[in-house]
Amino acid sequence: MASKGDRAVHVTPVAAERLFYVRHQLREKYLSRVTTTELAAVTGSAAAWLGGATPRELAAAWPFADFVDVADAYESGDRTELSWQQYRANKTDGLGEFVEAAMREPRLRRMYPFKSMWWMSFRPTADEYWVPGPWVRPAGDGRFTVAESRQVEPEVTYDAAEAVRVCLAEMDRLGVPSPEELRSR
Repeated sequence: MASKGDRAVHVTPVAAERLFYVRHQLREKYLSRVTTTELAAVTGSAAAWLGGATPRELAAAWPFADFVDVADAYESGDRTELSWQQYRANKTDGLGEFVEAAMREPRLRRMYPFKSMWWMSFRPTADEYWVPGPWVRPAGDGRFTVAESRQVEPEVTYDAAEAVRVCLAEMDRLGVPSPEELRSR
């Protein structure tokens, strides 16, 4: 870990491979979780970040370190958008295709996405903790399960677009309020 002012870079080498996990931090918030196989990219991008480069400047010079959408959402203060962008940037949890499809659905895009024990669900707002479901989990091979409860593992799987449609139907069935409905109460 190296830091300067309100910025830090955390690098974790993976011994079994020639791979480096790199995380860029700004004001106590991790903005990236990127990887590279090049030590020069690690050191060069760390020097640029600690030297004050903006996320756009960093991504232009070091394409592996593109976290511009996450940084823009963080700077905007929109916690819902920040959560979506962080899940979009995370390539390791198996939810990528579902997240992309969900971000194209306006009703889900207004909801606050979060994960708990490998499952993703949605809240009307970042501060609303009552969540009746549905819960989505990757099943492998670009397939996803959708369930009312995380205690029940469904046998049916869906592709990303189908999983979004099932989520919306489950939200209607369970009475999950939209952010707008919650504000009007």
